[in-house]
Amino acid sequence: MELIAIKTKIQTQFFLYYLFLSVIPLLALSYYSYYNIKTNTQQDLVNTISFDMRQSQSSLDNLYTRFQKYTDILSNSTTFYNAVISTSNDMKNGKIQQAKYSGAINLDPQIKSLFATDDVISAAMVVIDGRVVYSYKDFVSIMNNFKDNPIIVNTKNTPNMHWFSNQSSPFGLFDGNYTIITKNIYDIIGNNPTESICQFVILINQQKITDLLNDHLRFADSIIRVIDENGNMIAGNDSVPQTSEEHFNKIIQQMPSDQNSTHTKYIDNYLVLQSFSATSNWHIVQLSPAKHVTKASSSIIFFTIFLIAGLLIIMFLFSFFISKEIILPIKRLAHAMKKVGEKNIKIEIVQHSKNEIGEIISGFNQMVKRIDNLFTLTIEIEGKKRKSEIDMLKYQINPHFLYNTINSIRFSAMNHKDEITATMLVTLSRLLRNTLSHTSHVIQWGEEIQNIKDYIILQQLRYDNQLNVAYNIGENTQYLFVPHMILQPIVENSIMHGLNQKLNSGDFASVIISSYLKDNHIHIISVYDNGVGIADSIMENILEHNSTIVSDSLQIGLVNIHKRIRLQYGEPYGIELESAAGEYSNVKIILPVLKNIEDELPISFEHIENYS
Repeated sequence: MELIAIKTKIQTQFFLYYLFLSVIPLLALSYYSYYNIKTNTQQDLVNTISFDMRQSQSSLDNLYTRFQKYTDILSNSTTFYNAVISTSNDMKNGKIQQAKYSGAINLDPQIKSLFATDDVISAAMVVIDGRVVYSYKDFVSIMNNFKDNPIIVNTKNTPNMHWFSNQSSPFGLFDGNYTIITKNIYDIIGNNPTESICQFVILINQQKITDLLNDHLRFADSIIRVIDENGNMIAGNDSVPQTSEEHFNKIIQQMPSDQNSTHTKYIDNYLVLQSFSATSNWHIVQLSPAKHVTKASSSIIFFTIFLIAGLLIIMFLFSFFISKEIILPIKRLAHAMKKVGEKNIKIEIVQHSKNEIGEIISGFNQMVKRIDNLFTLTIEIEGKKRKSEIDMLKYQINPHFLYNTINSIRFSAMNHKDEITATMLVTLSRLLRNTLSHTSHVIQWGEEIQNIKDYIILQQLRYDNQLNVAYNIGENTQYLFVPHMILQPIVENSIMHGLNQKLNSGDFASVIISSYLKDNHIHIISVYDNGVGIADSIMENILEHNSTIVSDSLQIGLVNIHKRIRLQYGEPYGIELESAAGEYSNVKIILPVLKNIEDELPISFEHIENYS
């Protein structure tokens, strides 16, 4: 009886409060605002459309400013300047392939870094005297000569940024329609600011600019165009037939020419808005059918009437179901929380509601399940840790026997005056001692580099010092910790698979090992070689466990390291691959910054669910 009384009281109070605070004021407000709502709604909609158009203008201004900033950065970059000058000299001396190689090596890191977070750019090129010396994303051969291309010719030696919209299959190399942006880079650093050292060309898929305009449109049948100071269309979302072009131009001519403000007029059943940009000297014209403005006010009046009727019906129904949907689920949740407090973590609440209380119950069930999985995982990890410690103590005996045997062979080689074999055995003994005797799963980066240097000494002796190795190790990474034995398999792959052909034929073979920090919380290790590279078809599946199109030795090393990092630290850490078949391959190891040997990342619930 007491529960029924509580239900009745809540239902009655809710109904009365809702009636006086919502329905009755809504009736009075609807009656009072009937004669004013049409004008106010229309004005609000006009203001909204104006705001949307200003948003479109702002987006275009940001795009224009962003590309202007890119060219300014390149214009003031000493690295870019030196790379372009070096490439230009190679071309003047007839060293076309050297120019191509220099352009790819020297320009690629800087331009990729510049465009790293920009998904609007479809392609970009650096052009010197009509020849492409570097291509971003899409590969363009340096043998392509664009000296007679109208875009290159018309923008050569001009200081302004030029936009060419709706270019179909530009340069004969890109399928589809593109907006092409060109800007000359002048010799500012070389104290000759009137001389252009190169042309920088950016290609944007025309659909991306159209989508940018459509994102801010209130109505799908609205027409929007962007026109430059010469009357050329930069972008637009419509395909106006030729018979309607005169009508469109006639509407534009009826708009004020004052560029200091946004203009709004009704012309030929259209709400026409025009705005000028001080940033790019473009102006935007938007045509929205006037029927949307008048329709909006009428729909609000009808909506208000139906809303009142609907609220009355819903109120009666809601008062009867409020106790079932709120009170009883809360009582079940409180009971379950009490059981969990008594260490009963196997409990689960049956969920019937789909409202916020249902979400709370679902979250509670997930929390209890994850706690149970965490206990199970903790027990499993502790068991594996004990087994690992026992195995480590067990196998420590074998390396000592191996060291003593290698030393005996070394003394024998020295007695026979075989210095090369003795040197190899000393290096091998030190390498095995540093790797097999290391008890921790992490090692200081400086020690890992020393181990790889010992390994490379052995490889250089094997290949008669044909292997060229360079180290670009950031000083701020020397004392960081990395997983033990993470670098050797990658370097081995570069030598055995990437450079084997060059090493056997006597061609120049090089490996570059780099280490640096990104954003102060990501440690990146790079192993670059100028070997045969990896084919695109293999690149797509090389890190998959079920791949059958790549050699076992190449795949096993990469997959094991990638899986090892993911299991220990989760995403986004692991291995990233870059390669061009026949030119190079670059394996990047992405790690968290570990400053102490005890550093560990917390195990997330996602990892727990993967283990469970």
